[in-house]
Amino acid sequence: MKKILSCLSACILFFFCLCSALPAFAENSDLKTFSDNLFTYAYVDGGVSLYSCDNASLMVNLPDEVNGKRIVEISQGAFYNCADIEYISFGKYVTKIGENAFMGCSALKSMTIPDNVQTIGKYAFDACTSLKTLTLPKNLKAIPEGLCFDCIQLEDINYPDTLTSIGISAFYNCNLLKTPKFPDGLTEIQDYAFAFCYAIENAELPSSVTTLGSMAYYGCINITEFTVPKQIEKIGSMVFLGCPNIAKYQVEEGNPTYTAKDGILYKDQNQTLFAYPCGKTDVNFTVPEGVTIIDEAAFFGESDLEEVLFPSTLQYIGAGAFEYCTGLKQIYLPEGLEIIYENAFSDCTSLIDVHLPDSLRGVGNYAFYACDSLKEITIPKNCKTIGDYAFGYTDGEETDADGKPLPVQIPGFRKKGVTDVKSVLLITGGILLLGVIIFFLIRTIRKNQMTPAEHDEIMQADLKAEDAQYVKILEDIEKSENQKSDE
Repeated sequence: MKKILSCLSACILFFFCLCSALPAFAENSDLKTFSDNLFTYAYVDGGVSLYSCDNASLMVNLPDEVNGKRIVEISQGAFYNCADIEYISFGKYVTKIGENAFMGCSALKSMTIPDNVQTIGKYAFDACTSLKTLTLPKNLKAIPEGLCFDCIQLEDINYPDTLTSIGISAFYNCNLLKTPKFPDGLTEIQDYAFAFCYAIENAELPSSVTTLGSMAYYGCINITEFTVPKQIEKIGSMVFLGCPNIAKYQVEEGNPTYTAKDGILYKDQNQTLFAYPCGKTDVNFTVPEGVTIIDEAAFFGESDLEEVLFPSTLQYIGAGAFEYCTGLKQIYLPEGLEIIYENAFSDCTSLIDVHLPDSLRGVGNYAFYACDSLKEITIPKNCKTIGDYAFGYTDGEETDADGKPLPVQIPGFRKKGVTDVKSVLLITGGILLLGVIIFFLIRTIRKNQMTPAEHDEIMQADLKAEDAQYVKILEDIEKSENQKSDE
């Protein structure tokens, strides 16, 4: 059920993201526009905006002025899906590039954005799959969300000295992008910023960085080590997930929050074990005394580990802390442990023996889900909360060597009519996906008939409606499951 729900949610999110990424740059009856047979322009404050491209040229040289008016901006989606354009030059008065401005310009090979440009919109070069070099203006302060999302040929980009922030998924899947040389003064790298940038070998950051987002370097397989800058205050979860060659973490001297010992990252005066390096190949590990929290996803996917010894000071094990630690065989959790959060040991397929302490008060959803080798466990008397499928198997059924069903021996295991729930989820999921596809087609048809304001209004209304419908479906399923449990 967990996997079906996850897949369903992922599909819905994917289609909504796809729909929301479509630029709403179209006819606006209230906007005064004019054309020179090459471009359509719109009057804006300070001059005109290049509204759309009306030709399929290989090279585009934008004039400085048109009809006596300065061209001061490239509008949202102005060159959307102009798949033949290989080169574009800007006029000297352009100060703004809108969202999705060059999205889908799949033949565009290089781009130099002049220094007069002050702001660039989200996903401006999304899916420019032939883009190899991009030169940003020297006074740019923030690289926006998704700037070069899926620019799979991008090899080189400059980072202006004035840069302070790199947005969400800014270089997602730019798998040829070389190791960045960030300027001093950079303070923030947001979630997924360099995810799947396979060519990056060094994740060195300037000391000025204070925030590093979740999964910022997800899938960067050639990074071997990482040093936490001395001013960093917040590091998101799973920053280096899917980076199998990182063997150790280090911390720059003077950092008040994070420390490193034997290549393992801790924070809050060593009370929290924050991250265990993906490339560490030890089969045994002892969590030091004094650690009270094992943070979320701290050991995620550490398949080499077979045994972990826990300290007497441990109180909490975070969400997904040991998820997919497929080599882990047994765990003995100490007295003093209070809560095991969701998915903490899920998919630990070799786990055969678990000792839970009397101090345990709660076990989260799916905490030991799909631990197929785990047949029996004793729930402490003080444990008042056991989450859904906390001790569930993959399908809820176990058989002996002769194929005869075995009784489920794990107290707290919930068998919730898995087959019926799957059927309901598949049917409702199909209906939802069909609705989303229809929604997507209608939106595509209307893309040349909507203003940005109309686009935003429709998206907000539709998202609220879909959220309400999704919540209603989940409530109906939960009600059905509760009735089955009562029976």
